[in-house]
Amino acid sequence: MPLEDHCRKRYATVGAEDSVRDVARLMLAENEGCAFVLDDRGRPIGTLTDRDIALQVLRRRRDADATKVEDVMERQPTTLWHSASLLTGFRRMRHDGLRRIPVVDDARCMIGVLEWDDALQIIAEELQHAARVAQAQHSAPANQERA
Repeated sequence: MPLEDHCRKRYATVGAEDSVRDVARLMLAENEGCAFVLDDRGRPIGTLTDRDIALQVLRRRRDADATKVEDVMERQPTTLWHSASLLTGFRRMRHDGLRRIPVVDDARCMIGVLEWDDALQIIAEELQHAARVAQAQHSAPANQERA
């Protein structure tokens, strides 16, 4: 199944010109640890995490009202095509050490996000299904196993 069937459709988006304080308030209100920075066409151009805010703004004692997202965001985020497989998404997350990856359509506009926590849930569900199938096969009478 393609990633667009599994990606989270609800996520926080902001503009590069927004203040870090406004983004922090949005992230708190939406209970999100990351905001995706989109250009005027809806294409992801960066990410800003709560960790970025803590390390690049608070620890350096920068003014959160005066600091723009573009000053501290992670630029050119890794993206995944909507038609990519889950396995491709899992491998990219592992390879790049990412917890969240924007999923984009053919025009490179963001349509969702693949999150590690969601990926773990998908893996757990698939393993449970495989265990049920294996248990059913193991419990089947000997004559059905030969069929």
